[in-house]
Amino acid sequence: MGHYCRLTSLSSMSLENGKEVVDSGQARLAALGYKQELKRDFNLFTNSAISFSIISILTGITGSLGTAWNNGGPVAAVWGWVWVAVMTMTVGIAMAEIVSSLPSSGGPYFWSAHLASKRWSPLAAWMTGWFNLLGQAAVTAAIDYTVANHIAAMWLLSNGHVITQPQLLAIYAIILVLHALINCLPTRILALLNGASVVWHVVGTFVLIILLPAVAPTHQSAEFVFTTFYNDTTASGDPSAAYIFLLGILMSQFTLTGFDACGHMSEETKSADFSAPWGIIIAISTSAFVGWGYILALLFSIQDPDTLTTGNANGYISGQIFYDAFNGRYGHGGGGVVAMGIPLIAMFFCGASSVTSNSRMLWSFSRDGAVPGWQLWSAVNPITKTPINSVCFMCTLAFILGLPMLNSTTAFFAVTSISVIGLYISYAIPIFIRLLNNKSFEPGPFNLGMAGIVISWIAVIWVCFITVVFVLPNLYPVTSDNLNYAPVAVGIVLVGALLFFYFPYIGAYRWYRGERHTVEDYTVHKKEAEQAARAAGEPKMAT
Repeated sequence: MGHYCRLTSLSSMSLENGKEVVDSGQARLAALGYKQELKRDFNLFTNSAISFSIISILTGITGSLGTAWNNGGPVAAVWGWVWVAVMTMTVGIAMAEIVSSLPSSGGPYFWSAHLASKRWSPLAAWMTGWFNLLGQAAVTAAIDYTVANHIAAMWLLSNGHVITQPQLLAIYAIILVLHALINCLPTRILALLNGASVVWHVVGTFVLIILLPAVAPTHQSAEFVFTTFYNDTTASGDPSAAYIFLLGILMSQFTLTGFDACGHMSEETKSADFSAPWGIIIAISTSAFVGWGYILALLFSIQDPDTLTTGNANGYISGQIFYDAFNGRYGHGGGGVVAMGIPLIAMFFCGASSVTSNSRMLWSFSRDGAVPGWQLWSAVNPITKTPINSVCFMCTLAFILGLPMLNSTTAFFAVTSISVIGLYISYAIPIFIRLLNNKSFEPGPFNLGMAGIVISWIAVIWVCFITVVFVLPNLYPVTSDNLNYAPVAVGIVLVGALLFFYFPYIGAYRWYRGERHTVEDYTVHKKEAEQAARAAGEPKMAT
């Protein structure tokens, strides 16, 4: 615990009117009891870029459009997206208020530790952290499996050859290794890559929004796109239209996930108490608007709805749309395969950003002693100033978690559900704790007052709702082959974390305290940090 350093000796300082000015995010970090260990090379643009890259509409929509198509069709894709985007923004705003006050790489688990009462702080942080870790690993697995599956679809459409399961596993492993290597690079290079990623996502999406309808020789009507409800009864077997629609919104909710990365990158972001909350808002809003346009472009460009699941792409809906549009115009679908390279590169960027975020979460969680072998996972490479050990661990965990997807499309539904449930539960816990203890919550620069309270309650209710929805069976009748194992995985984490915490004599309740400060006398830093905050015109630091 003893790494005492004066606030004025920390690295993120600048000169203003001849006086040293401490970075406001670093000042808040010091006031919370943590020294600056990671290098602050990110700014508002690159901070929001990493969440935009993890949300990655070109990954989520392209890779999981079949989920919406088979469970509600155009209605689930178009209006499900609008509904989910609005509700996701409530979660994002609630998180933005908290990260503005508590800009730590721990993100949700640290917020829970700091906002809960002293008695419940360790348990709140412990449960939040393990759910977040589960969601982070699952979302990386789902993203990189989507990359592998997209490559397999491109290969099939280009030459008619089906990639075998062992080959798909090899591609999946190679992608994870590449993402691990990328995240061993210095933060300044990662910041540049994330900047390139957001440019590629924005430009690439607009290119496809224009290109697909322009190439498609015929277009679906507005009535089809906005009002057609499609139920693939062979896939769902359930007669309830409402139930089918709720299953279909998984595409939208899985896509609009991972924006907590802005919080996880806060210790590497300049003025994080300002940049991180706005990074969340910018990432969600941009993704929501651009993503809706991409969905419309895909649906309007459909040539024959009846062959989307039985055509050349072997049930890969978005790939079939690309192929049919170019094939209908030019007599061959080669151009569609080339155009699929745009979302492929975006998917690769997305997976790299996901590893960046989840490795920082593991690093911070380990820094507070919550993970077995925490000394290893909390180490920072002295050359790159990045947590390389955590990077390798999270990529390995994602590989293990993704293995069932290689033999079952139902498993992909389950893993995407796990990622959504794990992450959103970890988002909701600190929001709920903040609401319970709102009188003691001291806001940062981003704060909406009473409006923020109302929005936070809506966010908590929404998370409870989708948690129930995404553990429900997605195929009927339920068999051992089509079982949605999302509730099993979530249940294992829930029960396992509680047992690990309360196990007699050796449980984490005996040694885990939620926060393990790396600055000894951080009350001194709190005073200096508040002076820095007042100089910048910000609210006082959270206690």
